[in-house]
Amino acid sequence: MPDSREGVTPPRLQPRLDLSGQEFLMFVLDEMAYEYEKKYDDVIRLTLGKSQLPPAASVVAAMTEAVGNQDKNNLVFPAGLPELRQRIAQDYGDRYGAEIDPGRVLVNVGTSSHFRNIFQVLAGPGDEVLLPRPYYPLYVICAMLAGATVRYYDVDLKTFAIDLEGLTSQITPATKIIVLNSPGNPLGNVLSLDEFAAIDAAVDGRALILNDEIYANAYFDDEPFSAAQLRDARSPIAITNGFSKGHSMYARRVGWAVVPEELVEPLTVIQHHTLLCTDPVVQFGGIAALGDLEVVLGLVAACKRRRDYTLEQFATVDDVDALPSRGGFYLTLECSKALRNRGLASSLDLAREIMKATHVATVPGSDFGIPETLRLSFTSERYDEGIDRLAGFFRS
Repeated sequence: MPDSREGVTPPRLQPRLDLSGQEFLMFVLDEMAYEYEKKYDDVIRLTLGKSQLPPAASVVAAMTEAVGNQDKNNLVFPAGLPELRQRIAQDYGDRYGAEIDPGRVLVNVGTSSHFRNIFQVLAGPGDEVLLPRPYYPLYVICAMLAGATVRYYDVDLKTFAIDLEGLTSQITPATKIIVLNSPGNPLGNVLSLDEFAAIDAAVDGRALILNDEIYANAYFDDEPFSAAQLRDARSPIAITNGFSKGHSMYARRVGWAVVPEELVEPLTVIQHHTLLCTDPVVQFGGIAALGDLEVVLGLVAACKRRRDYTLEQFATVDDVDALPSRGGFYLTLECSKALRNRGLASSLDLAREIMKATHVATVPGSDFGIPETLRLSFTSERYDEGIDRLAGFFRS
């Protein structure tokens, strides 16, 4: 509203952070698909990592019962329902043989909020955080919000191995947090326990290792791994995970963090003032989810089969390499030759051309620090049809 006082110039708001150019292109292409769907009935979205399967019937039943139960739906625990924190700790024991104190488990609305809070508590101006490249863009934004400087270590696009020497060389006295992601987004790279132990030895207690395990249910070719399995770690370790992916609870935001004892109080206090509580209804759904893996197993089997189908179809495409994801919800297409051959400047331009020609929505690799790639989500029920169209587009 204009300022009616004569001679008074309204103040101009100047954001402290310059977030121009930081929009999540995944949502740009997903919204483009939404607009196309108003005109066409053949649009396929390979964008969001959002399962099209419903949650398990036991999860729906638990949430439905909680909605109608005032004693449950009105519970307020800023750190999370004690029953859920206990059940999460028990799950690490059941799956990995790891002893987790439920008091070190904090619940929030998804894992993104945990990342933001941990960065705010540990890092600020003058501090550094070390991120994988490719990375999930949340990590970069959390560093920006905290005012910390970002350094990177690389994950090889051919071998999927972490450059351990490069990681070690990037650690400085200012390093506060080192982020790992296994299975990784977007590559689907995975860590073994031995590889994680080697990273811990290289860090040698100089920073917090923060392992994003949101795709921990989705291993295709390797033994499932959690950082909680590491014994006698030299470095403090935090783990984030949640129900949005494998348990098909994408929009019912419940995630957890297992953090060192020293971080429990400050992170809980932040949640006292900024969260108050995560919806108890969906937390009861989470408790049920940990006891029912039928949907998880079916989803992972579908993702693995779609990975294999993609590799088969793109084996005969000359100017694109399909990178063999080993876990998670995604596969990456390396498109540098296709970009040059088509005279396109960026993966965003390529994604738009694909959308126009095939009505298939993909995600530009610029989101993840690998600008000559595209990311495909396995979670569409029409995935195979989308791959057929993409392969045809690149062959033409």
